[in-house]
This record gives sequence, structure tokens and C-alpha cells, in this order.
Amino acid sequence: MAYSKTPTHIRAFYQPETYPHPAKHIEMIQTHASWVFLSGDYAYKFKKPVNFGFMDFSTLAKRKYYCEQELKLNRRLAPALYLDVLPIYRNGDIYNLSGPGDIVDYCLKMVRFRQSDLFDQKLLQDEFDPQWMDQLAKYVAGFHDQADINIDTGFDHTSLLASHIQDNLDIASEHTGFAIEPKTLQSLSVFINTELAAKQNVLKQRQTELHIRHCHGDLHFRNITLVDDKPVLFDCIEFNDAYRIIDTMNDVAFLVMDCDAHMHPDLGMRFLSRYLEYSGDYTGLALLPLYLIYRASVRGKVACILADELPTEQQQPQWHEVQKYFALATIYAKPAKPALFAIGGLSGSGKSHLALLGCGPQRAVIIRSDATRKRIAPDYPDLEQYGRNMHIHTYNGMFDAARTALKAGFSVILDATFLHPDSRNQVSELASACNVLLHFYWLDIDPETLKNNIIRRQQTGHDISDADLDVLNRQLTGYRRPEESGIRFLTSSETFPFSTTGPD
Repeated sequence: MAYSKTPTHIRAFYQPETYPHPAKHIEMIQTHASWVFLSGDYAYKFKKPVNFGFMDFSTLAKRKYYCEQELKLNRRLAPALYLDVLPIYRNGDIYNLSGPGDIVDYCLKMVRFRQSDLFDQKLLQDEFDPQWMDQLAKYVAGFHDQADINIDTGFDHTSLLASHIQDNLDIASEHTGFAIEPKTLQSLSVFINTELAAKQNVLKQRQTELHIRHCHGDLHFRNITLVDDKPVLFDCIEFNDAYRIIDTMNDVAFLVMDCDAHMHPDLGMRFLSRYLEYSGDYTGLALLPLYLIYRASVRGKVACILADELPTEQQQPQWHEVQKYFALATIYAKPAKPALFAIGGLSGSGKSHLALLGCGPQRAVIIRSDATRKRIAPDYPDLEQYGRNMHIHTYNGMFDAARTALKAGFSVILDATFLHPDSRNQVSELASACNVLLHFYWLDIDPETLKNNIIRRQQTGHDISDADLDVLNRQLTGYRRPEESGIRFLTSSETFPFSTTGPD
């Protein structure tokens, strides 16, 4: 249902006197489903009286209910931003938020934040700090771990996923010819149906293993802002439980896809890698390509809906969006050719920095020994963190995760010291068993630089590694430079050896 005319009570919120507080420089942001007024220190969000089938705000009672749902659900993630649900009163020709009068609508009251603090704006302004993705990964993994588990045994997330993807394709198919080619949708449909059939057991296992939870459901850059210089999620799905009660990896997929759409796969793979370090959910990677296609098709569908609401002469930017997202979906449907990268060297040599430089161009999941050690440490409370036995468990955990990721079609960057020849042999055996190319790099850095790097990272306090100068000195005592053929020695961690086109 398209609206060319804004309702009278909505237009009233352009007037400062409508608000019970100072409201200079009022701005209105419009989406396909809402009007949001930015006024003073607050934001007021109204739901449009629309019914798209999957989203129905067509009655006053429904708008009230979904405002209340939005408040309750988003307080899980951003309690400081979400304040209240307020009625809109009409008294003659006057509209206000305090009465008296008849209630004509409801709105959600929020704390206003700067639009320039939205993640998409930070990217646009070239002010984006990649470390925010590390913070966000910990935040999302913690949220997923605490999120309510779907306990409805009749809830079939597999069928719902298939239905939602088909709905996206059906809406897009109404715009073929000038926005999207029919053969694109046809090829996507064939791939999706094939993938759904092939992954039936995995999809069912995800539900059995309690990965279907009350998630965010709309996890992209425009729904992430900075509050006190930390990433905060807002505006989760409230209008349809079936779009929010999903696989946690489906939730993750939206942000990874959005990074790709913004031409920043480095941020997406960094977020994914860090999320997996906290969650340990490497088995979920088997479904990530399917979920990425789903998320790209969601954005394509939304662009179609937005275009339909606009006058013909204003539609072209949305059609570009449609084309972009469905082109991205076709890329996700292409066969994967994963590779295994290993970065070794003494503590402080810059392995993690080099891995971050490579994860985007190689579309690789980073698996770090330091993160693996911390994740599995609770299982071995009596072991010394950097002792021999913990070392064995850590490397086994890394290789298990790498094997799972490679099998799912993702390249992997292993980040560890690999000081013992046995660990280097295990890397070669892993590549051979998974039938992938191995690229082994060794950071050959002088001891003085290593010591300075360790001191510097201890001072900043941002590095995950606990390896201090004592650990480095023990490593140096028994250090033997690798002699295996096939290892490429590097004297700097500032440039990843391969370009975006792959190995030389």
C-alpha cells in the first residue's frame, strides 16, 4: 500500500509545539514501514498503516501492539535508547502526546543519537574504526548466547526459510525486465532449492542443537550506532516472529552480507572470524552461503517495495539497489574454491595484523591460537595456559575449526606460532586431507623488534594475546628457524603476500 500523502496527525509532528520539550531543527526520516521524527533530544517513531503481508500495521490496535513489542525486544540490546510507547491524542484540530482527546495513533519514544554515528555513515565519512567489528562480534555473540531459545517443537525454521526466500524472489519477479533479469532469479531459485535439499539434515540439526533463537533479525549497518564510542544494536525485527526467531548464523549473515554490499569484505570477514572465536559455532558456516543469499534477497525485496512507493522519476536509485543485491546473491551462489593460509612466527611478530590484512581479499576465516586457547580454557581449568598440554589442546581445536570451515567452502587463515615441527606438519596434513592449496608464511622478525612489539601491545591493552616477555624469552631459548620447503619467509607484517585475485 503506497502513501503519497502524509496523515494529518503525522504532519503535526513537524511543529515544535506538538512536543512537550524544546524541539528545534525537526527532521523526519521515512522508510517503507515508518516515519521517524528527530526532535530535540528524542526520536519519535510511527508505524505506517501498511499491510505487506509479512508486516501488518493496518489497524490502531496492531500499531500499538507492535510499538510495545519493539520497545520490549530492543531493550534486550539497547535499554538506554528505548524509553516508552506513547499515545497520540486528537483534540479538535490539535494533536499532542499528553491529552486530553481521542487516541488516534501510537509512537515509540527513543533517545536521539547523531545520524553521523550510524555505522553506514561512518563508512561513508571514512571515519570507520575496524576495531569496532571486534567489539561488535563480542556483543553479538554474547547476545546470541543469552537470547531465548525457541522451544516450540512445531516451529519449522527450514520451511520458513524456504518460504521467506521464495517470497523475496516472488516480489523481485514482479520487477523483471527493467530492474532484474528473469534468468538471474531463475538461476538463484535453482541453486537455493538444490542447497535447501542438500542441507536438510544440517538445518534440522541446527534446531536440535538449539541454534534457533530470538535474534535481532535485521542486523545491518543502518541498525548499528555508536553510544559512548561503543557499537550498539537497535531496531530489531518486531513485526513478525518468524523473521526474528532464526538461526544465529542467519543473524550473522546479514551483517557479513552488508559489509560486502558496502565493498568492505575485510570488515565482514573480521566480524565473522571474531564472532566464531567467541561463539565457537564453526559448524554454522555450512549454512552461511545460503543465509547470505537470503539476506541479499531481503535487501533486494525491500528496495523493490521502496521503489513502488516513489514517483516514477525517483525510482531509479532503488532499482540500482535491486540490481546490486541480486548480483551479490549470484556471487554467493558460485562454487567455492577455498585455500588454507598459515602464518607462523614468534610472539610479537605481527601474525594477527597480517591475518587481518588477508582476510578480506582472500575471503578467509581467521582462526587464532590465542583466541582458541581462551575459548577452550574453561574445559581445562588445571592446565597452565602456555604449557605443553594446553598447547596440544589449542592446536587440535584450531585444526578442528579449520577443517570445518574449509569443508563449508571458506578459506582459512591460521594464526599461531607453529614453533614445533609437528604443528607445521599438521598444517600440511590438514591441507592435504581437505584437498586445498596451502600457503605457509613465516614472519622472520629480529628479537629486539619482537620485544618492542610485545611491550607496546601490553601498554595498549587491546591485544588478545597474553604472551609476555617471559613467554618470548622461553620461545627464543629453543627457537629453530623452520627448514621445510614451501614456507615463505617475510620480514614485515605490513603487506599480505597475495592480491585480491588470489595467489601469484
